[in-house]
Amino acid sequence: MYLRSKRLLAVAAAGLLLVSTTTACSDKNPGGGSSDTIVIGLDCDTTGPGASYAKPSCDATKDTIDLVNSKGGVNGKKFKVVEGNDESDPTKTPTVIQKLVSQGAKALILLTSSAGALQAKSLIERTGIPVFMPVASNPLVTQAPNNTYLYELAETTADWAKLLCGAFEAKGIKTLGFLQDNSPSEVQFNQGFLKALTCVKVDVQSAPIDATDLSAEVARIKSKNPDAVMVGTSAINFEILAQNTFHQQMADTPRFTEATLGAVPSAWAQAHSGALNGVVGFSGITAANPATKSAEAYFKSKHGDSFTMTQFWAQAYDGVQLLAKAFEQAGSTDGKKVNDAVQSITGHTASFGYTGFTLSFSKDKHLGADGLCGEVLVEWGPDNQLKGPWSGYQPDCTAS
Repeated sequence: MYLRSKRLLAVAAAGLLLVSTTTACSDKNPGGGSSDTIVIGLDCDTTGPGASYAKPSCDATKDTIDLVNSKGGVNGKKFKVVEGNDESDPTKTPTVIQKLVSQGAKALILLTSSAGALQAKSLIERTGIPVFMPVASNPLVTQAPNNTYLYELAETTADWAKLLCGAFEAKGIKTLGFLQDNSPSEVQFNQGFLKALTCVKVDVQSAPIDATDLSAEVARIKSKNPDAVMVGTSAINFEILAQNTFHQQMADTPRFTEATLGAVPSAWAQAHSGALNGVVGFSGITAANPATKSAEAYFKSKHGDSFTMTQFWAQAYDGVQLLAKAFEQAGSTDGKKVNDAVQSITGHTASFGYTGFTLSFSKDKHLGADGLCGEVLVEWGPDNQLKGPWSGYQPDCTAS
C-alpha cells in the first residue's frame, strides 16, 4: 500500500491539471480533506474537444454538490471538489486520475471522453473507489475486465442503435451517410455505435475537428444518394458547420444527429436560418417528467429563468445524487463499502428520460439505465429551436 501511494504521489507531482474547489467548504487539509469533508474528484474537459458537453456537465455537477451541502451534506460531512482537466486526451487521463486520488478523492466523476476512461481502466481498478461517468454512452467502459468501480447512467450507443433502427425501419431508411470529426476519441466512440447500427448500410466520411469547410465531404456523401444522413461529433462547432452544409446541399434528405446538438442550446443560434429544420437527435428531456422539472427548478434558481435544461445537466445531477445516496448508505468513506452501496441502489428515479424512468445497479449491472426510456428522439423546427419529441418514432414509454 505504501509503495503504491508513493508511486501515485510521484506521478501526481508531474501532473498537468489545475486544482480548484467549489462550495464554501474550507480546505484545511488539501492532501485528503478533513474530518468533516468527503473529497470528490472531477475530471472535466473544459478546454478540449469534449468541452461543449463536459463544461455544462461539470457546472451541473458542482451546482448539485452545492445543493447536497446546503442540506447538510452526507452523514454530517460536506462534499469538497478537487478538479482536473484531461482535455479529452486519453494519454492524460491516468495522470489526472492519479492526481485526484492523491488529493484524497473518495469517488471520481469523469466528464470527459470514454476513450480516456478506457485508457485508465486498470488504474481505476487499483484505486478502489467508485467512478461515475454520468453523461458517457460508450458501453465498453463498464464491461469487464477492470470494471468493478466503473458506472454509467446514460443510455449507451447500443441503445441509440436500437432506437434508430426502430426509426429507420418505420421510415424505410436502408442507407445512411455518416459524417464525423476525425479526432481519435470521436472515431473510437463512433466505431462502437456504427457496429451496433446493423439495420442500415453506412457510408462514413471524416474531416478534421477544426474544419472550416465540409463541402467536399458532404458532396461525397450526396454522390451516394443515401436515404438519410447523420452527424457524429462531440464538437459543437463541427456539428453546426455540418448541419449548415447538409442544409445547403441535401435539404430534402432526412437528417439525424447524436446527443451533442441537443445538449448545447446556446449553439443553435449559430446555425444558418432554418438550417436545423427537420433534424432529429437524441435528448433525455421531456416536458412532462416531474423529476426533470424538479431538477430544472433548482438550476433555474441558480442561473435564472433563461436557463435551458438538457439531458447532460439532468444526468450530472443524478450522478451526484447517486453518490450521495451511496455514501449515506455505506456510512463510511471506505471505497469498497461505498462501492457495495452503489451496487445496492435499485429503482432510483432519474431526472432524465420519460416519466418513471429509473436507474439501478448491481455487481453485474454497471449501466444504470433500466430500459430504453432514458432517451427521447427530438426534432428541431424552422426557427432552429426544438419543437419537442419527434412524431416520426419514439420508444414505447407509455407512462409519459
